Amino acid sequence: MSVLWVAALVVLIAAAVLCAVAVVGAGRRTSRLKQRFGPEYTAAMTAHQGSKRNTERALLERERRLDAHPVQPPDPARAEQLARQWHDLQARFVDDPAAVLTEASAELEALLKDMGFPSDPEDRRTVLRFHSEDVLRCYEKAQGIAERAVDGMPSTEELREGFVNAKSVCESLIGANGVSSPDDQPARLASGRAR
Repeated sequence: MSVLWVAALVVLIAAAVLCAVAVVGAGRRTSRLKQRFGPEYTAAMTAHQGSKRNTERALLERERRLDAHPVQPPDPARAEQLARQWHDLQARFVDDPAAVLTEASAELEALLKDMGFPSDPEDRRTVLRFHSEDVLRCYEKAQGIAERAVDGMPSTEELREGFVNAKSVCESLIGANGVSSPDDQPARLASGRAR
């Protein structure tokens, strides 16, 4: 075998190794993105007409933006203040449920801002989804009902559900009891008892 054949063989082996490393690396990146973004990965694939390359490029960009805004829990004094505010809101709910839900929604938005959540709605939902699918579901439900409350549309039961969902998100974010289903909490709201 000549030196030229040996050099060609070495180049081919090196190229094969580089290709294998690239394929394994891409597979790991895909797995990591799927794990981090969950159902969002599938939604992004649909939005990018099934293009894995465009999907991953978009998700990597979103990941970069999200990582630039780390979410911090509120300090203990702020958490205690929030607990008192939610107790007061809950006590006033019976007298004016729509106004209380609007105020609760504003308190929740202020908490998210204080904790460093992104202001972009899509990014905010992504960060909430990272926290928990239940937190995201409760947040979206609470915000949807609060938006309809401005127009006077929801029933008192829907307002109660919106309030319970907003409070559940707040409790989860400050580390109190996690998120429970709104159906698990009607007695707590009716009794006016704080956690």
